[in-house]
Amino acid sequence: MHVVIFIGSPRENGNTSTVASVLSRHLEEKGAECKSFHLYQHTIQPCIDCRKCKSDDMVCAQNDAMSLLYENMEWADVIIFGTPIYWFGPSAKTKLLIDRFRPYFANKKLYGKRAALILPAGSGADDCDMAIEQFKRVFKALGMDFINAITLQAYDEHDAKDKLKEHDYVRDLADRIMEEEVAN
Repeated sequence: MHVVIFIGSPRENGNTSTVASVLSRHLEEKGAECKSFHLYQHTIQPCIDCRKCKSDDMVCAQNDAMSLLYENMEWADVIIFGTPIYWFGPSAKTKLLIDRFRPYFANKKLYGKRAALILPAGSGADDCDMAIEQFKRVFKALGMDFINAITLQAYDEHDAKDKLKEHDYVRDLADRIMEEEVAN
């Protein structure tokens, strides 16, 4: 199984990255091949509504890091989006990524893929409901299957590590991803 993890936090060693690293390790131990991308290390331009992605070869006309990210989305069986919650939604860089999914609405290349979320929030799960709903709608529009979301109260840099000591939410998600793969 191929898994790609998009980390939409500006803090490379923050809570989102911590959870993503642990999830990647659990999945690799179970035989998955994982790749991770820190979105803030990549130039992602906003969608310019040129509509090139809706005609001809149905690809985005812009020339930026999305070419690499698109390639890895298409490679993956499971796509995991990790983003801290800012004002009840994803980080700006994650939103740029989502907005550039328009080619997939037309070309259906993500249809049937599975997706999961990693959502640390300063106030916890109650702050994540709008972001989860947004992602679920994106997944539905693209024909993707939503697996589950990890939500945890994590604000300071090591909060996620402390939460994972209480209960390994990440192992639970890894198990679910792998169980669903076996079932498919």
